[in-house]
Amino acid sequence: MREGYIQLYMGDGKGKTTSAIGLSIRALGAGLKVAFLQFFKTETSSEVRIFRKFEPHLLYKCFHSGGFVKGKPSKKLIEKIQEGYNLFLELLQHGDFDLIVLDEFVYALNWNIISLSDFIEKLKNKPKGVEIVITGREVPEELLDLADLVTEMKKVKHYFDRGVKARWGIEK
Repeated sequence: MREGYIQLYMGDGKGKTTSAIGLSIRALGAGLKVAFLQFFKTETSSEVRIFRKFEPHLLYKCFHSGGFVKGKPSKKLIEKIQEGYNLFLELLQHGDFDLIVLDEFVYALNWNIISLSDFIEKLKNKPKGVEIVITGREVPEELLDLADLVTEMKKVKHYFDRGVKARWGIEK
C-alpha cells in the first residue's frame, strides 16, 4: 500500500485550485479514485464539466449556497459546509478514494464552521493510503504543522487588480 500524505496549497495567489485539479487529473491517469469536494465556490467553473465525465472514478460535490460570501456566512451556507464535511468524514471512514481534495476548505476552519481540533484529529487518524489535499488562504498554524507538503501561492501581480474580471476557461 502506498503512503498517503497531507498536501496544503495556500496563499493569496492564483493557482491553488488549479494545482489541486492538476493533481486530480494525474491521479485519475494513474488509475486512482478521486473525491473533489469544493467549498465556498459555485458549480459554474469549467472544471466541473470535465469532472462529471470522469464519474465514477471521480466524485465531485459542491458545497455552496450561491453568491460571493461577504461578511458573515449565511445559515444555509453553514449547513452546506457542514454537509460537505460530513461527506468528507464518511469518505475517509470508508477509504474508497485514494485522493480527497478539500478545495477552499480553510475558510470553514477560519470561520469556525468546522472545528479545527476535530479536523486535525481526523487527519491524524486518516487511513494510511489516503492522500488529502486542502486549499485556501490564511491557514491555521496547526494545519501548517501537520501537513507533509505545503506550497504557497504568492500574488506578485494580478490583472484582476486592473479590473479584469474572471475569464471563462482561465479563472472560471
